[in-house]
Amino acid sequence: FLFFHHVPFSNYRSKSYQYWRLFTDKYWKILLILSLIWCYYAWVSVRWAGWYGTEMKPRCRVPEPELEDMRLIGRQTKDILDRHNLTHVLGFGSLWGALRIGDILPWDMDIDILVILDRNTDIYGVIDMLVKEMKEKGMDVHYRDWVGIIQGYSPVYKSQLDLSFWCDYYGTGTMHRCSGKEAWVFSIQHRMKMIFPARLVKTPLPTLNFINQTWTVPREGLELQKLHYPSDWWNCYMFCWYIVSCRPVCFTFYFKLYIHDFPSGVNKTCLLY
Repeated sequence: FLFFHHVPFSNYRSKSYQYWRLFTDKYWKILLILSLIWCYYAWVSVRWAGWYGTEMKPRCRVPEPELEDMRLIGRQTKDILDRHNLTHVLGFGSLWGALRIGDILPWDMDIDILVILDRNTDIYGVIDMLVKEMKEKGMDVHYRDWVGIIQGYSPVYKSQLDLSFWCDYYGTGTMHRCSGKEAWVFSIQHRMKMIFPARLVKTPLPTLNFINQTWTVPREGLELQKLHYPSDWWNCYMFCWYIVSCRPVCFTFYFKLYIHDFPSGVNKTCLLY
């Protein structure tokens, strides 16, 4: 009634027609189209943000030569960051590796490093400097402007390392990704699963052993992982395209390989952290 109160109810023969005309009025059409666009955007933002353009395929175990290549570019990148006094912490899968086994998880496809910057820093100046120095180390380096990360690849096995850049962008005590377009275009997903309290990366930072070096990690243990993996941070599993026995029989979907199904040699005490 609130929407249609101005329709003349005296003309009962034309009431249905008038309702139809009102609904199909151009302003209602525009509103309907905008509503549909917004709903689609929100759905895409929540489900599909994180298109990193990688061609890597999940595996039950990364071959040791590739892991060693990954360790090498990790050490080289850490040396560059330390030399320029850039605050950095391990994140995502690499933080899980440091917390659980002190090394890269056997199925992890890259090293993830979060570079913490002041919001007044010349972010793209820092990025240009890092790209240049990583190339000097022999890495194949690309800055992905869409996602705002530096991807470095080892020269032999193309093992991967990702540098993402974070700052308290609005001065509110919350860390945001401060480079790239993805965090802005898919802001709903970013705010749901990516942002975290600045107190977790406030210096001085705790350290853990990782790839036979001492690395800085976020404060408060698992708190950052609880934010980045809100629905399953307490589980200890790996994603894989193979059957539970890890024989090379490939499926086209993911499933969870739980702790009691881990390949031999993988530390099984991660839930005790």
